[in-house]
Amino acid sequence: MAVATAGSVAAPVAVQAGADEIYASARVGLWYRDENDTTNIAVRSFSSRFGARGETDLGNGMTGFGRYEWDVDFNNDTDGGGEDDISVRHRYVGLKGDFGSLLVGQTYHTFYNFAVGPTDIPWWHSGYAMVNYRGRSDNAVTYAGGGGAIAFGVSAYFDNDTEETEPDVIEAGISFDIGDMTLGVALQNFGDDTITGGSYGTDDDILGVVLSGISFGSVSMGVGVQSQEDDTSLLVHVDINNFYIHAELLQADAASASSISGDDEDKMALTLGYTQSLGRKTTMYYEAFSKDEDSGNSDDDKTRVMAVLKYDII
Repeated sequence: MAVATAGSVAAPVAVQAGADEIYASARVGLWYRDENDTTNIAVRSFSSRFGARGETDLGNGMTGFGRYEWDVDFNNDTDGGGEDDISVRHRYVGLKGDFGSLLVGQTYHTFYNFAVGPTDIPWWHSGYAMVNYRGRSDNAVTYAGGGGAIAFGVSAYFDNDTEETEPDVIEAGISFDIGDMTLGVALQNFGDDTITGGSYGTDDDILGVVLSGISFGSVSMGVGVQSQEDDTSLLVHVDINNFYIHAELLQADAASASSISGDDEDKMALTLGYTQSLGRKTTMYYEAFSKDEDSGNSDDDKTRVMAVLKYDII
């Protein structure tokens, strides 16, 4: 970061705004849920958001950029997973140029970008039966680069609540274009042995592999596999025009599972969805979701059906 900053300062600085944007998206709908021994129908927001992002030409091939985005849900529906407050989704700043890009803050970082994002297609129900659904995360510095058919990235996490001087978590990823397909591989390493994660719940490394862009006529699909010690998850996502099928299977080892019987626990999650464009700025989407915990307790299973209207205000 210091080298990149020095280069931008030394160059003639031509400050001009580019791609600056303030945006807002309202996403409100109706959902039915049957889970945790509760059945209800509710109207709620599904990650309605407000944000601002922009870029500035710094000269000498350098560009500064940043973004701040808030989740603005007010649901009064804490039992249904709704949060009645404003929370941060993205907050980061960075520099980019011929060297690649370097950003600091909260957003999607390396493990997600290479091992999760390519198949994270459903609007809402994804990551419920995976070894490691690594979504937006904070306290990270991420470098991304590449050229031609190869892209790569590295992230380091520094939590200010610990006294360690080394990164708490390190992520590394690489992807290769193979014709119309892309193969992505990512590794997450817990450098601080007090930090744990994944379905296994330990500081063991997590490996993720995704092959996306597989197509057969009007059908496209992606396949993902993740592993941590004896835990393994398999993901298959299929798009057929505006329809999609998203299936996840997690095989969890008994050593980390909360099984009363002591047997391994398999978790299965299935999402069926349809996206319908109603015109400029207006989209309707529908999802049906089912999750089988395989814990011997039917109250742990989940069934949800939702219909959401999305309007991009600005």
